Amino acid sequence: MARRRYRFRREPNRSGYGIGLLITVVVLSLATAWTIGLVRYASRIPTQPTLVEPAAAVVVLTGGSKRMDAGVALLAKGTAPVLFVSGVDHRVDPARIRDLIPDAGDSLDQATIDCCVVLGYGASDTLGNARETALWARATERTSLILVTSNYHMPRARLEFTHALPEVRLVPYPVIPPDVRMDAWWRWPGTLGLVAGEWTKYVFARVRIGLADLVSSAAAPSPGTDQEQKN
Repeated sequence: MARRRYRFRREPNRSGYGIGLLITVVVLSLATAWTIGLVRYASRIPTQPTLVEPAAAVVVLTGGSKRMDAGVALLAKGTAPVLFVSGVDHRVDPARIRDLIPDAGDSLDQATIDCCVVLGYGASDTLGNARETALWARATERTSLILVTSNYHMPRARLEFTHALPEVRLVPYPVIPPDVRMDAWWRWPGTLGLVAGEWTKYVFARVRIGLADLVSSAAAPSPGTDQEQKN
């Protein structure tokens, strides 16, 4: 009598397929959200100079073209009595600051530098700019600041400065770099990379600030707890 041979069909492992599909959906969702945010971020970048209100000081963030020129021009117009430059390289000699602004002309003489220009050497990024400026502004009792930086950098700079100086009135003054093409920005690889990088940094800054606020609020004692301790 011949023996019967039975063949059992092995069920496919669907767990690995499900995990892969879930990862794909998550990645596509994050990429879509990031792209939508990038488009909205780019649409809010100013493309024209704005009118500026007088303030207690002008703050220039180093790192972009024409920022110093804009800050010196505001100082020369009397928009603010003092110019604070944050993020200056430690190799820059205060006596040779005019070398950084060759087009300043007579608007930045030595007397103006001595009385009205303050250099900050303690920052290497936007977060450092905000912290350095906060220390100086509180030490000198400045209640309003004109914030000068490049237009593509302004949203992140305002985010950091608002968090570091919530009690100070900020007046944004975006500088329009000639080499940043915001008209059809997605067609220019240099501008696209610049704006995309700034948007990514902005997202990480928002997350970091949100987590810091959450930790601070959780660590702060409630009024009821203080009352119980007193009793």
